Amino acid sequence: MIGQEKDQSSIVDAFVNMSNYRNRTLDAVENSIDWKPIRRKIERRYRKSGVGRPAFPVLVLFKALLIQQWNNLSDPGLEETLLDRISFRRFCGLHLEDKVPDHSTIHKFRDRIAPIIDQLFDEINRQLDAKGLILRKGTLVDATLIQAAGRPASGEDDEPSDPDATWGGKADKLTYGYKGHIGLDQESELIRRVEMTPANEHDSQQFEAMVSGDEEAAYADKAYASQERSIWLQQHGIEDGILFKAVRGRPLTPIQKQINRELTAIRRSVEHVFGTWKRLYRWRRCRHFSLKRNRCSLFVLCISYNLKRAIKLQAA
Repeated sequence: MIGQEKDQSSIVDAFVNMSNYRNRTLDAVENSIDWKPIRRKIERRYRKSGVGRPAFPVLVLFKALLIQQWNNLSDPGLEETLLDRISFRRFCGLHLEDKVPDHSTIHKFRDRIAPIIDQLFDEINRQLDAKGLILRKGTLVDATLIQAAGRPASGEDDEPSDPDATWGGKADKLTYGYKGHIGLDQESELIRRVEMTPANEHDSQQFEAMVSGDEEAAYADKAYASQERSIWLQQHGIEDGILFKAVRGRPLTPIQKQINRELTAIRRSVEHVFGTWKRLYRWRRCRHFSLKRNRCSLFVLCISYNLKRAIKLQAA
């Protein structure tokens, strides 16, 4: 059952000067997006009527997930914060006397939208593109390892706590978990494509999926280098910005080394995004078990990042 949204202030709200509890960033995010298409896409996942207690409006729950990512909150922590922070309640559309979604409701909602989370991500990006924020000069493709929430199996007879997680990374620094892949708009630093895989999948396997097809160039490090990939870019009319990779018996020429330095200077912006994920949003480690749930959280993280990034771009 879908809860109904409330447009008018409540009696309790009338006794409190709500303007004292405004958050300018949240207000800017609220006003930058047309939330109706998001609501419609999510509501299709629910029954319109049914028995039982009324559900929360879907936008209340979706915006709560954004609050969660911006503030590095667990599901119980999100519930407690919504009880305490009036500015967060305002953003989510909760009046002062309204109950807040409990951690179980948040958890179930995340599972509910997991199959369509890529559609919600695309809708947000469509609106940002309509504002002229996606520039298409180039796409920076890269991936980062994210530690699993659970532990790996400790022996032959032991079962891992997260069966979807795997070991990945360099031989001297392996990580048990997942890998987040992104395609980043070069100038705006908005994330255009995203995917999550087990950690043992090679970065290059997601290269084509991270390229949108309408950019002028695609940049990536030498892990993505291959003749087939260069041919693929040429066939799609996209400039090849993948770093040259030396092979046994064929070291890089001075010209290739110089080109690599220039390409590295361009593609280093993608590290700013991963740094924001891991330092600001504390997303070094997954919160959930299973690829499905962690993938959904990664997409919500990217939506959260893009919304904040878009506010900065518009202000500039």
